[in-house]
Amino acid sequence: MARLRIAAVVPALVVAMGALAGNAEAYEFAINARTIGQARGLDSLRILGPNQRLSRRRITQSLQLHLWDLTGSLEGLSLYGAKPQAGANIYFTSYVRVDQDFGSFSSGRLQLGGRTQDALDVIPELQRNVLQLDILFAYAGAEGLIGGRVDVYLGRLLEVQSLDWFSLDGLKVDTHLPGHIGVSVFGGLRVRENSPLGSDAFALDGTSSALCEEYVEGALPGSGAWRPIDGLPFQNNSPFSSDSEVCPQRDVSMPTLGASIFLDGLASLQGQLSYRRTQSRSVGLIGEPDRLDFEDLGLYPNEAGQTPSWGVNEEVLALSVRAPLDLPDKVQLVPYAAARYSLLHGLIDEAHLGTKLTRNAHSVESEFFYSVPTFDGDSIFNVFSTEPYSDLRTTWEYSPEDSLWSGYVRGWGRRFHGEGSQLSAEPVVSNEYAGGTQIGGQYQWQRDRVLRLDGFHEDGYGGLRSGGYARLRWQWTQKTRFSARMSGIYFDDDGRSDLHGVNWGTQLGTSYQVHKGVNTSIRLEQNSNHLHTFQLAVFAFVDLAFEPEL
Repeated sequence: MARLRIAAVVPALVVAMGALAGNAEAYEFAINARTIGQARGLDSLRILGPNQRLSRRRITQSLQLHLWDLTGSLEGLSLYGAKPQAGANIYFTSYVRVDQDFGSFSSGRLQLGGRTQDALDVIPELQRNVLQLDILFAYAGAEGLIGGRVDVYLGRLLEVQSLDWFSLDGLKVDTHLPGHIGVSVFGGLRVRENSPLGSDAFALDGTSSALCEEYVEGALPGSGAWRPIDGLPFQNNSPFSSDSEVCPQRDVSMPTLGASIFLDGLASLQGQLSYRRTQSRSVGLIGEPDRLDFEDLGLYPNEAGQTPSWGVNEEVLALSVRAPLDLPDKVQLVPYAAARYSLLHGLIDEAHLGTKLTRNAHSVESEFFYSVPTFDGDSIFNVFSTEPYSDLRTTWEYSPEDSLWSGYVRGWGRRFHGEGSQLSAEPVVSNEYAGGTQIGGQYQWQRDRVLRLDGFHEDGYGGLRSGGYARLRWQWTQKTRFSARMSGIYFDDDGRSDLHGVNWGTQLGTSYQVHKGVNTSIRLEQNSNHLHTFQLAVFAFVDLAFEPEL
């Protein structure tokens, strides 16, 4: 019931914001729904005992609801990009998804230690596949307040920035100042797997793991050890969640605050400087103090009172800039750069630098990436050695407006620096390299008939992959479309001597437009190699779009 009450808050806020804005003369709305059914047969490789075939029976239902122009003041019918004639643009937008797997992949039972247990209790990560209701975003917006200077967004926000993205249950306010300067401030609770109707896709790296441990005190201070959480009563036998998993730190809320300064309304220069901090309260006792051999002082080591009441999960400072330049002879040059500094780890963990040159149908883009894996502040992964890597790639594209042909060529190289994490003293003695090339082209001899070929070759650290794809899309009739894809990929993993061979894949699909806004499609996919001789997947789609005013 608590989740249902929370889910009802945002629509109620929309009504309240609309009432504050005045009487609505007209409004627009759109509803988009998609249903995806999957049926798969997968080979499960086992180290001990015979291999098994697992079945996946999965259905995913997504629903988008958009309400806009609640004040009847927009010039156009588009949710995004329409300009109000006067006053504010009040709207609501949302995306809800239900995902359920009812095959033996997740609902089966396993023999372990002489006992038959639900697969969910042995592998708690599977519960994300069994039944999950997510609100990916749902917020009310009021743009153009106070003479067009202030925009307000309230609800479950999905923020996409140049180097990362995150979700927040809270409030965001954008202020447009004179001199093409904008200021944005936001605050709320970070969305994570255990948030009400939250998705694990938004969790910080290092927090989504079934290995939940606690510090078990020893006979002397400092002699304890990290061990799986034990000695707590199991939950009720639930078919949709693990009865054995206990991860109290995942259930703690993560208050998040942040702000950014950005260039506003300049076509020739875009830039943003942003700051974000996420923290959470430390978990104390999770059971009786005497449930273990020695007195339990809490989830974390606390023999000397060293556990803080609050801990920082993430604190980052990011800068991005982009400067499109229009040059003579229809030439455009777009240099861009972005970097993110983790104040928590004391290092630059993400950087992106590049430039794109376009002249008529030709474009050349060169990019440099740098990344150091970083994790949630309370994650045990922070103590392990991690390898930074840098990536350099260049892509040439040819896409003329009046030609049937288009194509691209891409080359890339990657260096795994082998220096170890800057957070660890563990030495790594060598650097590793990888690289490859990709080439592809498309031939569209009619507007609705397209043939595409792509090939690639990759070698170096991690192993070798080489192969290609062929795709065909054909509008058979006005309402029927046919598609096909064939692939052949040779692989040779340098970590396992038996992981090599050729994988052959075939995909066939067709779609039929039942009515305007109603489309159905089905796709069959088969992959085979010497490890998995038969992998069949069937996908069925039903798409509904309801836009009565358009």
